[in-house]
Amino acid sequence: MDKISVTVAMPAFNAAKFITESVESVLDQKFDSFELIIIDDGSSDGTLDKLTRYASDPRVRIECNPTNLGSGISRNQILELARGEYLLPCDADDILFPGALEKLSCFLHDNPDVGVVYGDILCLETKAGSLGEKPSIVGRDASQVWDLFENAVNHGGSMMRSDLLRKVGGYAVGCVPDDWGLFLKLAEITKIHYLKGHVYYLWRRHASSQSRRFTNREEVDLMIRETIERRKKQADLHPPPSNAGA
Repeated sequence: MDKISVTVAMPAFNAAKFITESVESVLDQKFDSFELIIIDDGSSDGTLDKLTRYASDPRVRIECNPTNLGSGISRNQILELARGEYLLPCDADDILFPGALEKLSCFLHDNPDVGVVYGDILCLETKAGSLGEKPSIVGRDASQVWDLFENAVNHGGSMMRSDLLRKVGGYAVGCVPDDWGLFLKLAEITKIHYLKGHVYYLWRRHASSQSRRFTNREEVDLMIRETIERRKKQADLHPPPSNAGA
């Protein structure tokens, strides 16, 4: 492949139970111009063994961290390696639905003023190996939510322009949800568009999924304070035009 349109980013930590299904959902996409970069982030459950079967696939690149560095660092490592114009995150326990790469990349191609596009996701919650709550569709328009209070952008299955991710310094690193910090910065330099009713991604929520991991409230508060200060400086540098004399 000479030209890569989309990089699918898949950090993996102790995902042996699900990762084969996740990888296959990406490789089954009817889309020619993509690469899948997987970083095994110090797994101890045989995740890397599950990936050996894909080592000869030219669409797949597999890298390893000797110890667990965290999802934010792993995602930034993938961003450094990415050759795609666009980047789509797909976690190692989730599923990318057919048509996702083609439809989302076409949208960004046709809408150059949009830097991030995302749709609804199907949320599947499991407890002790069985279905927990009834599967649900999750999605909200980020433009209708104050992003300092909550992150309304569905990270999994979203698609972003890689150059903009690099421009804002990539993902946040630490206990804070790494995608929230990213979208706060992206919202300051580009449009984020919600495709209501378009479902491209299955999100598994289970005891070991990233969405259930501990979030440090102090770090969240620090992230919000830094965002407010950053946006205040931007407003001071670029004040709105005066209506004097109108």
